[in-house]
Amino acid sequence: EQECATRCFSRFGSEKLNGWLSCTLEEKSCVTTGVKQDTSAFYADAPARLANFDAKDLEGTWWKVLGYSPKYDCFPCQANTFKAANAPAVKNEIEFRVPKPGGGYWQNAFTESMVAERGPQGKASFTVEGKMYGLTFHEQWYVLGKGDASNPFVLVAYKGDTQQGPYEGGFLYTRGKGDYAGNAKLRNTVDALAAKNGLDPKGFCAIDNACPADGVSQAGASAADTAAEKLTWKDVFDLAEWFRPGTLAKSDSFDPNKMM
Repeated sequence: EQECATRCFSRFGSEKLNGWLSCTLEEKSCVTTGVKQDTSAFYADAPARLANFDAKDLEGTWWKVLGYSPKYDCFPCQANTFKAANAPAVKNEIEFRVPKPGGGYWQNAFTESMVAERGPQGKASFTVEGKMYGLTFHEQWYVLGKGDASNPFVLVAYKGDTQQGPYEGGFLYTRGKGDYAGNAKLRNTVDALAAKNGLDPKGFCAIDNACPADGVSQAGASAADTAAEKLTWKDVFDLAEWFRPGTLAKSDSFDPNKMM
């Protein structure tokens, strides 16, 4: 499952592994799944974006307080800092934590490149690209609604794809961690906007932004792990199977370590 894979990369990931995945799966196509994706219908079925949203309204730090996809949107402690002075080009510096199975968190960070443009189907508020754990993702964001100066918020739905397949979700940004939970007027407004655009208000997860200082370590392999890191033929097959489960039909007698 996606959460298991994310935990694994948060614990054992490294720039060497990221580079290897990027090279073998994307740049040189040494490993392929044999699956050609057609996402045109997926992106064509999109919610209606807010027509008058100004990208510069994103400038500064926001907190994701609600998420819609349990695979991607609900990790704790999600601070997003947008640099929109050069709009339509926008940078989004993302921080989030991945819970450790035994307690505590791995601290993660990456940067998205966004452009305030309509995308191939002419329906998006932003087109988005980034790399996470060595693999490129593309997304189209649809801003469904925004607040005013007294109650700032931004409600976003998105559709995205990687070589692993398409995915979709949504989230709510507020300036303060407690703005949604502590403001009935804002909650009612957001819930109505979500429902209007086909998102069940009860389907959102509340993101835990308490961000305790204890038990937090930076994501990625330790120096000792990295020094010992060695990829073998067996890893090629195992990682391909993780990348898209069901790709490989293995024989019990097959031993990749005997390949010449």
